[in-house]
Amino acid sequence: MSSNRTNSPNSEVLDSEPVIPKPTSQFLSVLRIRKFMVFSISQAISLFGDKLDYMALLAMIAYFSTKYHWESARAISFLSVVITLPTILFGPLAGILVDRWNRAKVMIFCDTARAILVISIPLLILQTGSLILVYVIAFSVFLFGLFFNTCRLSVIPNLVSPRRLLAANSFINFIGRVSTFFGMFLGGILVDWQIWRKIGIRYSWSAGFYLDSLSYWVSVVALIVISRHLIVKKINNQTEPAVKKERNLPQLFYRVIANTIQDSKQAYLVIRRMPPVLFVYASILLMVIIGAAVFVLFIPVIQGARTELGLGLGTKGVGFIGAIGSIGLVVSSMAYGFIGHRLRKRNVILGGYLILGIIAIMLAAFKTFAPVIPLALMAGLILSPVLIAQDTLLHETVPEETRGRIFSTREWILHLSFALSAFIIGQLTIFFPKRNILLGVGLCVIILSILGFFVTRNKKIG
Repeated sequence: MSSNRTNSPNSEVLDSEPVIPKPTSQFLSVLRIRKFMVFSISQAISLFGDKLDYMALLAMIAYFSTKYHWESARAISFLSVVITLPTILFGPLAGILVDRWNRAKVMIFCDTARAILVISIPLLILQTGSLILVYVIAFSVFLFGLFFNTCRLSVIPNLVSPRRLLAANSFINFIGRVSTFFGMFLGGILVDWQIWRKIGIRYSWSAGFYLDSLSYWVSVVALIVISRHLIVKKINNQTEPAVKKERNLPQLFYRVIANTIQDSKQAYLVIRRMPPVLFVYASILLMVIIGAAVFVLFIPVIQGARTELGLGLGTKGVGFIGAIGSIGLVVSSMAYGFIGHRLRKRNVILGGYLILGIIAIMLAAFKTFAPVIPLALMAGLILSPVLIAQDTLLHETVPEETRGRIFSTREWILHLSFALSAFIIGQLTIFFPKRNILLGVGLCVIILSILGFFVTRNKKIG
């Protein structure tokens, strides 16, 4: 059988055979699928551009904070709210609409719109100096990104055979992490690179937006090339899955709202009745608080001048520290896969937050760059096992028929609580120094983590 399979002119036809290839060969096999590789590489380039855009926004806010005397922490906190609002407001609607539209056309349209919007940011902000205009454009970019990502996650089965889905998802996850690393590391350098002035780009941070726009155009061209492979296959003249198309928009919105309320009620019942699920949701709030605090408070410290009690590293420092943290994420995600089964997930989560709280306090205390490097690496090493343990607890506990609602509810709560936390923390900077607030957040996380050990000691959680 092995010989026949090797010599077959169309190996895809034999996907249904009960043969289990080695994981390594499966992983390598997807590299030979041209349409999948075109899609994967183009999306990796687009993700790299997204990180450039993120770094450029931070550099732009730092520049105008100096020029117009804005409070950078508050400006970043507002940005945090803006980038999470599309998911909070339109997350449930996006999935329903995408199932009714041609996904290839949606992705091409969204990336074309994002390419135009992103390149308009430096052009308009330099003319108007309006931060509100930046927020409006950023909201639009992330709204199109919501629809694009909903489609992107749905088209992978159209590019590979069913037996290669795990390998395909693994490769996309791997190349995505690599893009994130280089986007954070090189993004910080590129948006602070003074060589741009020699080629006519006066403000170096604006180059990040231009490069991000270019990455979206690369994605558009790649999607056009493989668009015929992204169309949902038809079975018996019906699309798969079959979806009733509603032309009446008011009825569609009403049904989305009604379904969302019903799903939320069922999710609430599952959360209330299952201690592991309630534990995961509570722990997510800890992650949101500490994540929002570091994002809003410590990024301005990295960028800020030494005379203002900052580290004086600019945006390239943010990118470098983000890249160090990404290395920790990659290493610990692999290591936890080998040893995670030996550890109780409850202890991994609470112990992880306890250490992250200590790291937050140390970040607030240190006023030089050298200690930040090992702390960023340690934060990345701790965070991956925490996230993996949370997901695994939900997979092990939640019934299959309600799993989708639990995960979607979790994402909605995560984005909403992050936006609220970032906004509140940003306003606190009016009354307290940034380092003091970060110190207070670290202490709260430590206390809540220790309290969590006592509250859950007799609970059957992981």
